Amino acid sequence: MIKRLILTGILGLILFAGCSEEQQSAQEELVKTVNVETNEIQKQPFERYLKLVGTVEAPNDVRISAEVSGRIEKYFVETGDDVKQGEPILKIDDSQLIRERERLEAVTAQAKENYERLKRLYEQDSVGSEIDYLNAKYNYEQNKASLEAVKVNINKTTVKAPFDATVENILLEQGEMATPGAVLVRLIGTKNLKISTGVPSIYSDVVKRGDMAQIWFDFQQADTLQLPISFVGKSISPQARTFEVEVKLPPEASDYKVDMIANLMIRTLETDESVIIGEEFVYQNDGQNVVYIVSEGAAGKKVAKMRPVQLGASYKNEVVIESGLTSGDQLITVGSSFLQDSMRITIVESRESRIAEKNL
Repeated sequence: MIKRLILTGILGLILFAGCSEEQQSAQEELVKTVNVETNEIQKQPFERYLKLVGTVEAPNDVRISAEVSGRIEKYFVETGDDVKQGEPILKIDDSQLIRERERLEAVTAQAKENYERLKRLYEQDSVGSEIDYLNAKYNYEQNKASLEAVKVNINKTTVKAPFDATVENILLEQGEMATPGAVLVRLIGTKNLKISTGVPSIYSDVVKRGDMAQIWFDFQQADTLQLPISFVGKSISPQARTFEVEVKLPPEASDYKVDMIANLMIRTLETDESVIIGEEFVYQNDGQNVVYIVSEGAAGKKVAKMRPVQLGASYKNEVVIESGLTSGDQLITVGSSFLQDSMRITIVESRESRIAEKNL
């Protein structure tokens, strides 16, 4: 009886130990295996863009100043009016200039008559001295030049538009006194608007005239504009360390305003075939950039293989792999953050594939 009890106890201990070993083995198997998703490496085109902020400018954005003194007599336009080249904008009182013109006309006529009389006497009758004749000549020419100058100033009292434009501001009102150099109105050309921005100097050998730029405005509901770069500056700003780039807006566009903020995207790199992966799948190990790919371990089990890589250009959350990965490699994506080198893995169907199948 005692022997039977002893045998029964020994058998129970053996069975318990066996179950414990199986449970432990199963737990170890569970811990060592990680469910992952993969993506097969395929070379593809890569583009990198530089986002900039620019402003709308007009080549003809000028402040018209007075060239003569006088009270502003009247305006022919109002703020916001469109004017054509040569169209009058305002009139400065010219009454004093007209009186000066009349005085100089009389003085010039007298000087001319005196000059011609002395010239005739000196050349034909040899009467008088040469110095008297020359003084009369110079006096006539001086008065004549003064008369012409007054006539020019009279013309300047009517201020005209130098180009097709819109009257943006009237800075001196009717009745105020204008002096030479005083700003009268601001005119903004209605044609040839452009966008100007500064590009960091490190891209000086990348951005070229004729390259296409993507442009959009915060107010714009239409598609993004695709326009060529029309000007690339040859100098670097010492303060901002940028060079100027300009893009001409379509001439028929009418919704754009001077000093409006514009968004620009300029391509700074383009390759036909590159190995591109998400930056989130690149890890640091002993100072090296590494990724995990699918490999085979003992007994043909799939394991994660840690592979060093050399990184190239990046854009947004994508990075070019210069070396370390080739077409056909199975990159471990989802689940890679839980891996170590040679850890056993189980490849599961990606979430995108499950969603796509569910939508079929």
